[in-house]
Amino acid sequence: MGTLLFWTGILHEVVGLSLGGAIALEIVRDGYVGAVEVSREREVVFWFLVAGVLMMIGGRALASLERERPLPREFGWWLLALALLGGLAIPVSGFWLAVPMAALVFARSRR
Repeated sequence: MGTLLFWTGILHEVVGLSLGGAIALEIVRDGYVGAVEVSREREVVFWFLVAGVLMMIGGRALASLERERPLPREFGWWLLALALLGGLAIPVSGFWLAVPMAALVFARSRR
């Protein structure tokens, strides 16, 4: 599951840079410090890219933990809740990718 989350983060970065790369470059060109809060569009791109990095960090940590033991079943419930709440709020989104991750946590926690 951790590996799936890591690669979801990579995908998030690819999509974010594909759609918002020009805006990310504007932020850097404007000196980065204090350059995000000047527009809603910049904030959206910034947080989209930060979310991808957080997924990669979390994915690596979870993959390391999974080598020792299965993730707790509760983790699957949190993922499922995130997928449903996020997916219902933004139906055309990647939130739905968390459903198979939750299913994997549930399947592995039974062993």
